[in-house]
Amino acid sequence: MNYNSEPKKDYEEGLSLDTALMYAKKLMDKWFVILLSAILCAGIGFGVAVARYTEHYSSQIMFIASNKSSAITVAGQSSSDVNASVSLAESFKYVFTTTELATKVANSCGYANPDGSPITAVQIKRYVSVQSIEETSIIYLTVTTTNPDVSYGIAQAYVDNYNEAIATAFPNTALTVIDPPLKAEAPNGDNTKLLYPMLGFVLGFFAACLCIIVAVVFKDTIKNSDEVTNKLGMKLLGVIGRVYRKNKKGEPKQGILITDKKSGFGFIESYKLIRTKIEHAASRQDYKAIIVTSTMENEGKTTSATNIALSLAQNGKSVLLIDADLRKPSVAKTLGFSASDDEGICGIVSGKKTLKESIKYSEKYQLFVLVSGVAVENSTEILSSPKMEEIVEAAKKEFDYVIIDTAPCGIIADASILAGYADTIVLVVKQDYASARRIKRAVDNFENSGTEIIGCIFNNSENGMSNSKIYGRKYGYGYGYGYGYGYGYGASGSQKKKSK
Repeated sequence: MNYNSEPKKDYEEGLSLDTALMYAKKLMDKWFVILLSAILCAGIGFGVAVARYTEHYSSQIMFIASNKSSAITVAGQSSSDVNASVSLAESFKYVFTTTELATKVANSCGYANPDGSPITAVQIKRYVSVQSIEETSIIYLTVTTTNPDVSYGIAQAYVDNYNEAIATAFPNTALTVIDPPLKAEAPNGDNTKLLYPMLGFVLGFFAACLCIIVAVVFKDTIKNSDEVTNKLGMKLLGVIGRVYRKNKKGEPKQGILITDKKSGFGFIESYKLIRTKIEHAASRQDYKAIIVTSTMENEGKTTSATNIALSLAQNGKSVLLIDADLRKPSVAKTLGFSASDDEGICGIVSGKKTLKESIKYSEKYQLFVLVSGVAVENSTEILSSPKMEEIVEAAKKEFDYVIIDTAPCGIIADASILAGYADTIVLVVKQDYASARRIKRAVDNFENSGTEIIGCIFNNSENGMSNSKIYGRKYGYGYGYGYGYGYGYGASGSQKKKSK
């Protein structure tokens, strides 16, 4: 089979809704990993905050600026004087950051560094912050160091030296201390122990989300229905969305079927559309025996095979559904039949029963079935026997359609063997599950049989038309009733042998 060598990427036409929803679903599925990553990074942030924490002490001075040369006139300022004082406050605060004033403060504070070297003007400027209160003439000068005595000493040195600097820079103005500095009795509050964990939580959250999305992007799977054509070069028969379902207490477990209205309108209509496409192809190519398989287990092939058979039967066709997944038969369980005593194909091949004796009819589904409740290990030998080809040929003569559920074609050779007896193949591809390379490799195994694939069913789509919610609980279509799922048998349906 020929595949497109240059598959179309999502970014060429923008991110599709199907892909976007799939990414969102992956993130929701990994919520615990994301939360754990965020908490871990928050813990790391807290550890960094603790490791970097050093006690700091601050001493603060409050000044009030005036455009008058005397502080006595501050209380009697006119509105124009107040506005001028507010403007001056913005200018005064820059005086405190000058190197000249910082040098005087360093020389007069009387403190030295721990190594004995004198405190420099550069250090003084680093210790000091100046802030003017908006629309007021108030200025705050704050000195912060790791020693409360040093902070207080530097602040007091500013009180002793600022007047000369202000008078030089702004003559005929006044800057008055209205709240002198005090020695800090306790260290400043530490916001880093809250800030760092919050920052770590946010970074961890988004980093985990990014890693998950990147992993999905670089995972070479079929992420949307367009990629069935673009990556695999196959025809798309239909898109089956995820179905959300919860069985009522005491209700027998069985597959999601189009005969059950609780499966959702979209789900039912999707299979009717697939049925129409199959009927059109069958009328042109005279297809009767159709294999339904998937690359890997749990892609929903049994549910698809069963619903294709049911949809054809609803359209008045005579349909035989054969469970040829001999290692893990599940058609009976999907339909809710009891098949514990049925040997199905194995009984016919061994000569214990004839085809007519083994086929049963369900009045409920108006469907003929050849099911098995006994798993075997030597399925390849049984299916490759001449008797198996006779079974398929005989069934094709008796029924309008023969739908054959097989084991995954990417795991064992059973599907490839049966392809030699069938007319065409329907491949079930689950969203973001099997890699495109693995699907292609599995499909290549059908080439020797000469049987072509009629098309693909894109299953478990997050944006499929069959998305629905049943009883409010999530149920992933394709997860529960596929290859390898185990559960108790349901109630028996009415059974009737076909006689002609």
